[in-house]
Amino acid sequence: MFRKTIFKKLFLSFSVVIIIYTSIILFVTISQEYSQNRLEINKLNEMFLERESNIIDYRLDVSLNVVKLLSQQDVIAEFLKENQFNYSVYSKMFNELTGNHFSNDQLGFNLAVLKDYGTDVTSSDGYFLFKDYMKFIHMDENITELEAFMDLKGNNDLQCYDAKDKLVIVNKIYYQQEKQYLYFFIVWEKKDLLMSNLPDANSILAMVDSSVLASTTIMGENVLASFLPVKKTNENQIVYRSVNKYDGYQKRSNAIPTIHYLYITNVHTGIGLPIHTLTSIGVILIVLLLLGFVLTTTLSRKSYSPIEEIIKNIKSGEEKNSSDSYIKNELDYIISKIHIINKTNQNLVQLQQSSLVDLQENFLKNIIYENYDKQNMERRLKLLQLDPFSQGGILAIITMQGISEWESNLSEGNILTLRKKVLALCNEKETNQKFISFPIDYKHFCLFFAEKNQHLILDVLHRMIGRIEQELGVEITFTLSQAFPSLSELPKIFKSSFQLMEQKYSFIDTKSLCSSHIPLSSGKDYSYSVETESILINFMQKRELKHAKKLINEIVETSFREESMDIYNIYDFRNALINTIKRILNKCNLSFSDFLKNNKALFFHLNSSDIEILKNTFIDIFNELMLLLEEKHSIKLSTVESVLRYIQENYTSDLSLGEVADHFQLSESYVSKLIKDHLKSSFKNYVNQLKVEKSKILLESGKYMVSEVGEMVGCKNVNTFIRIFKQQEGITPGKYVINKMAK
Repeated sequence: MFRKTIFKKLFLSFSVVIIIYTSIILFVTISQEYSQNRLEINKLNEMFLERESNIIDYRLDVSLNVVKLLSQQDVIAEFLKENQFNYSVYSKMFNELTGNHFSNDQLGFNLAVLKDYGTDVTSSDGYFLFKDYMKFIHMDENITELEAFMDLKGNNDLQCYDAKDKLVIVNKIYYQQEKQYLYFFIVWEKKDLLMSNLPDANSILAMVDSSVLASTTIMGENVLASFLPVKKTNENQIVYRSVNKYDGYQKRSNAIPTIHYLYITNVHTGIGLPIHTLTSIGVILIVLLLLGFVLTTTLSRKSYSPIEEIIKNIKSGEEKNSSDSYIKNELDYIISKIHIINKTNQNLVQLQQSSLVDLQENFLKNIIYENYDKQNMERRLKLLQLDPFSQGGILAIITMQGISEWESNLSEGNILTLRKKVLALCNEKETNQKFISFPIDYKHFCLFFAEKNQHLILDVLHRMIGRIEQELGVEITFTLSQAFPSLSELPKIFKSSFQLMEQKYSFIDTKSLCSSHIPLSSGKDYSYSVETESILINFMQKRELKHAKKLINEIVETSFREESMDIYNIYDFRNALINTIKRILNKCNLSFSDFLKNNKALFFHLNSSDIEILKNTFIDIFNELMLLLEEKHSIKLSTVESVLRYIQENYTSDLSLGEVADHFQLSESYVSKLIKDHLKSSFKNYVNQLKVEKSKILLESGKYMVSEVGEMVGCKNVNTFIRIFKQQEGITPGKYVINKMAK
């Protein structure tokens, strides 16, 4: 029996579909949740950067406003007027710098003032020399850059410097009246300016311009460097960037436009979803899988039920004791049973058709031979499904007994086999014409067409005969009757068609014969023996055209005599000469059909019964035949010369017969025959002769060794060369050289 594997396959198929759809739903859900989560994280990070940047900008604005207020005090005007150290002025300046306790204690920045980098510095931390103050605020490494800034002739410029744990802002203010610059230093402690408690322990908050000015970590220089240089942004615009495994958020300072705030966090490599979201997705997954299992089971059972019903019906018709061999699955079981049913049906149909064909054949044969009661004919026609033929039609007789050469060599058994094949090909109905075929004897059979248009039937027969001749390689001759109106006339039509087959040589085209009145011969009264025909064919084959022409004139003049030939002898002698032409063309491998087509006008005159016309026409036809043979010989000779010239030019390159044939686009057998007919030698032997003749010249020169000569004439192996040379000359190349030297 079989395993029930189709149900398992159905269940598996539906399961795969359910799993795929579940996966797609989960993927879409998780993707949307992840995208939403990322949007929320980005929004939170942007809000954090916005808040922190506003706080820092506020502090920076306060420090810059303090500097602005300080720069407008009277003590500054006094300070600018003094060219030398004046304790009173410096004391007032110090008091002014230390008087704002809010800036020092609450915001965490200190101030300092100097005129130039060569002058003393007054700061809220005391009085310093320039270089000492630079060391004090850790600006000693930036002195060169600071001096370059101080030398620039710009008004009211700002410059920020990274001074280790401090951020130094230098505000250069130009006083037009005094025509002097004052430099105000705002010194911030980075830890007071930047928030140290960030939302994410691995995140970084930094202030940058062209480089990092201040950051919340000293371990993230490489990370910060990957985000530099920062992109130019508009006021209050936050720009998101992702570099490597980090997300960066950038915002320009509203207080100092050259400064940007940079907030960097780690990229979440996991799902990055909250626990409650993951729980919800898990519940959805379980529900989908349970629903998918129920649907899969239901659909599998529903899809399997027709197969189960078919198997049940098949088994109900089997015998209870019947035992089937093991079959892989239900489908194979069903297919095997269908094959058995089809085979049984085919056998029944063949048996029915075979019986019907036999009955139809016997019925028509009995009518042809007039062995059937005409009163029961109509009733039998309906029973045998021959109703279309009750109103007559056209009869064709096909025979394999033609003028072809195979007929004389084929045994009767082989002819019977051929007849079966011909009959089978006839019954391959590639036409809409209704017909029935049946054998007469082992060489003849009939085709009875219901159609009464002779031209249509001729087209059908020509296509059919062409296919038979092409596939079986035989010649077929057929006769075609006139249309007849009733089945009762079939015996008479059959006899006349069969007689027409016996008189086929009265036609120029002996393969397609249509019914007409053909005169029967009344006795031979002309001189044209088999020996004379053989001599004529021999002259034509050997192209002894002068002798052939003379003999043709003698035959025509001797036989075509008006006083002794009646119409029957004229037809007989005409057909005999036509057959001679066919034999000559056949001997020379030329087509009679092509010759007939090219000389249709001449052959048309052969339908005449006028002796003079026939005489002149046959002389003209034989002249055309001689011209054709001459032309063929010239073409053949030209081809031979070209082939031999090609061989002589290429024999040293291991030339093959196939290569020569391909070069001239001819078959190998044809090239071989050309060479053999012209040289009386094979291709291989001729090439070897050329090699040996050339090698003899080279050996006689005394310049080359035997192996070198062998290579020069196209023999890659010296032993092959020695063998070829010995076959042609009877001695080896070495002995040939010794003999020549001895002479």
